[in-house]
Amino acid sequence: MVSRGTTQQSSAPFNRRIVLDIIRRQGGASRKDIQDQVGLSPQTIANITQDLEDLDLIVSRRTKGEKVRGQPPIAFELNPDGGDAIGISLELNRISVARVNLVGQMRDRSDVSVDLRDPKTALEAMIEHVSQLRDKGGKSKRIWGVGVAMPGPFDAPDLSFKGPTVFEQWRDLEIFNRLEEAVGLPVFYNVDSVAGAVGESLFGDARDANRFFYLYMGVGLGGALMIDRLAYQGANGNATEIGHMPVKLGGRLCSCGNNGCLETYLSLHALSEFLNEADGVLTPDEIVRRLDAGDTRIQDWCQSVAPYFRQAVCTIENMLDPEVIVLGGPAPRQLWEALVNHARPWLHSVRSGGGERGEDNRVVLSAQGGSSALLGAAFLPIYEKLTPRIDFLTQGPVDDGETARQKRQKRLGIA
Repeated sequence: MVSRGTTQQSSAPFNRRIVLDIIRRQGGASRKDIQDQVGLSPQTIANITQDLEDLDLIVSRRTKGEKVRGQPPIAFELNPDGGDAIGISLELNRISVARVNLVGQMRDRSDVSVDLRDPKTALEAMIEHVSQLRDKGGKSKRIWGVGVAMPGPFDAPDLSFKGPTVFEQWRDLEIFNRLEEAVGLPVFYNVDSVAGAVGESLFGDARDANRFFYLYMGVGLGGALMIDRLAYQGANGNATEIGHMPVKLGGRLCSCGNNGCLETYLSLHALSEFLNEADGVLTPDEIVRRLDAGDTRIQDWCQSVAPYFRQAVCTIENMLDPEVIVLGGPAPRQLWEALVNHARPWLHSVRSGGGERGEDNRVVLSAQGGSSALLGAAFLPIYEKLTPRIDFLTQGPVDDGETARQKRQKRLGIA
């Protein structure tokens, strides 16, 4: 589905987003291509593309192909050097930091082991690595900001910062204000599953899907519903917290206080408990090593949790009717493959038959692997420049009287 442009004077930023999004999704587009899709006048499109070139967001080139009278048409592409952003992914005892350009290429990346139980230690590590990537420069001197992906949910007293995560001391998230002050760049944060879904929407298997569900397995289990390349947030920004969906009556006690929640069975923490790991949660690399060595206990775990996984897929499909469910997160691809093998055939649902994608493609594995959340985090500062949002048309200036929820939405990048 392609959004239509509008001729209202106040909608110029929205129209720029529409045009920029078409260029991004197609990899390149001429003014005629854009006009055919958005219904704006040739002069309006010419003005918009000129504005985007002036902002260094796109570059133009003469197309080659069939001979035409006069000059060949001009095609526009995203400018890889139109600005970078820095992404941070927080996973248990590791921080990953990357500098990413406008077309999703990682210019640089660093991974460091950090005890995230101590916010001060984590802050020092984030400042150090962000500063290093910021100061390295490169072709693009512009940095749009810093995006952070971390386990959620936020602002949910019965669920936030509980359980197997190590973020108990991060409750007010004041750490991000201090990070912003230290590095001199705007900082945005969001739940890792949402950031991962953004990465998939922009650069992954779901970049052509208007409505898909992203299932993120890390220490816990999260999800995100993407609608027209925007994450559905819910009333308070905590929608699709699928890890806390009960799947077994009277089942295992969950950190949220309920019994039988999905992530108590399907998560890297649940796998590590099944294997009686005394050293905490297994790392993705260790899981791959054991699978390659033929560790049958991991296969036993996959078989034991397959019914809950199958049930979750059926529930997602019947409740949300997504075009596809994408499996990703820190959980290694080999583990997802084993889970899928044990869970198939899928239960009957409204997606039975698989629609246009086919039965075999109701559920797909992310090609980005554990990098989706990092890519998505990097794009939080510039996501609105790439993604059209119709609510912008009715959004007036925000004054000092904005509510706490509005302020939080701005920091989440959803205001």
